[in-house]
Amino acid sequence: MQIYYFSRTGRSKKIAEELAGRFGVTARMINDNREWGGKINYVKAGAMAMGGKTIPVTYERPGKADDIVVVFPLWAGAMPPGVKTFTEEVGREKITAVVTSLGSTLKNRDGFKNVIDLVGKEISAPEEL
Repeated sequence: MQIYYFSRTGRSKKIAEELAGRFGVTARMINDNREWGGKINYVKAGAMAMGGKTIPVTYERPGKADDIVVVFPLWAGAMPPGVKTFTEEVGREKITAVVTSLGSTLKNRDGFKNVIDLVGKEISAPEEL
């Protein structure tokens, strides 16, 4: 199993690291090389996510036979642009998406191997993996 994460605030990274510890692997970052802090970038990020945009990302390529888990936050009901790029390059059918949110769930769930929504202020790594 390979665990990947994208995290702006550290919340999704924490969940990915919990999962990685449980399975004895290293959590791997999906890096979009962008600074999303501040009000203007917050709005821009939400608009890009809602529009289904992709942006270049860097990450360690997963093995072809491995199960892949990707932990990421929900941005305006959608995947962040860098996560969208990752899922398109790797293939949704190979990915279990673990989505972190304060109050919503992922709208476009089609094609993923599985989707696990972690909703609320206090969340922890899902047991059902």
